[in-house]
Amino acid sequence: MSQLVMLLTALVLSTPVGPTEVVSYQQDGSRTAAARIKNWISGYRKPGPAVTGSGTLTAIDGKAGMVITAAHLFEEKIGPITVEFKDGQVSGARILAIDYKLDIAALWIYAPKDIEPVPIALHAPSIGQQVEIWGYGPKRFRSFQAKVSNPIAQSGDIPRALVGAQGVQDKQVTIPGDSGGPIISQGKLVAVHWGYRGSEKDPRRCVHALSCDMLRTWLKAELSPKIWQRCLAMAN
Repeated sequence: MSQLVMLLTALVLSTPVGPTEVVSYQQDGSRTAAARIKNWISGYRKPGPAVTGSGTLTAIDGKAGMVITAAHLFEEKIGPITVEFKDGQVSGARILAIDYKLDIAALWIYAPKDIEPVPIALHAPSIGQQVEIWGYGPKRFRSFQAKVSNPIAQSGDIPRALVGAQGVQDKQVTIPGDSGGPIISQGKLVAVHWGYRGSEKDPRRCVHALSCDMLRTWLKAELSPKIWQRCLAMAN
């Protein structure tokens, strides 16, 4: 064997073929379905604050699309709402359904071109399952790996509604601007996160999210049969 072949063989054998990046700022593939949500409480593009969060395109019906996000983005005041995708496509939005107790909202937008929706999973993830958490934060898109955990229960929680997820890297959690983004497993939305519970020293510290089981129950009750059937078709 020549020295060159031996060197190349050694390089191949020593190069780690690692798992998906623990933290990634790349927004490609199915991640293009993630969107920045803006609630312009002071008026569209007018001076003053806008409440920002994240959302996910989950269904398209003709020229319309549905984006799922967190209800608390609209808790203070509802102004003009925009949904902005990575490639620059922007749509105005109206609230299709909202539930402040569950902290979930469905928005109706003009369907973006060449962006595939992320379907809503049929069943919630199991404890220990590897997932991906997406969010836009205050400045840019970020995805990080996490493992499903038990949520930290508090008085007033709806039974079996919540999913917990601990970031693989130092129990990483979401940051402002991430609210309403998805937790993803095997290309499907398994939960919609709204924040986290637990101090930095709490070993239970984790992102908290509404499970897809509860989300699907809510959507079925809130949406028209036509839109609901479209969501079902995409999930299967």
